[in-house]
Amino acid sequence: MAAHRGHGAGGAGALTRARLLDGGERVVVLALYVWLVVRLVGGDGLAFGWLQLLSEGMLVVFLLIRRPAASISLRPQDWALAFAGTTLPLLATGGLGEAHAPKALVVFLWLVGFVIQVSAKLWLGRNFGLVAARRALVLGGPYRFVRHPMYLGYLVTHLAVIGMNPASTNLALYAACWLCQVPRLLAEERLLGEDPAYQAYRGAVRWRLLPGLW
Repeated sequence: MAAHRGHGAGGAGALTRARLLDGGERVVVLALYVWLVVRLVGGDGLAFGWLQLLSEGMLVVFLLIRRPAASISLRPQDWALAFAGTTLPLLATGGLGEAHAPKALVVFLWLVGFVIQVSAKLWLGRNFGLVAARRALVLGGPYRFVRHPMYLGYLVTHLAVIGMNPASTNLALYAACWLCQVPRLLAEERLLGEDPAYQAYRGAVRWRLLPGLW
């Protein structure tokens, strides 16, 4: 990743910080993925665990081969929102045997969210990052309908998990997650909005997350 270009020691210092943050972000994502693998192997009852492992594994690969950023947020609150929004859903538990909604419905809902997630990740590819940053602009696939389809996919799967296991802990975790995800999404838009091409894209694709609503 690269910070905004500067001159002299100040610019070099910002670039060094950005590179250190880039490395730290990769280490944290790898650690979270290892934790997810351990939970799955340990029989933690994660709903659709192997599919989840595949979906999140894609992000690990893209993270390792991603393009450098034109700019990245150095605001501590943006980093805190990104890691909280990523980590909190991983603490939720769920299993189809505990479903409190029709099993066919929650399975369908989860699979719809999974497909949205995977398609968004495939289109995003090497431009993936946890923290708000500017890389290449992605316009195709699900990005033609909403500006943040990966968030939409996660939202749908979270609703499915709540249908499977509406425990108070799950409800609290997902509520806290989305209290982070919404400002995280807005932080991304603030940084991306520095790019005239994104400004044009934002004018063409009206909805951030929920088609017809927001």
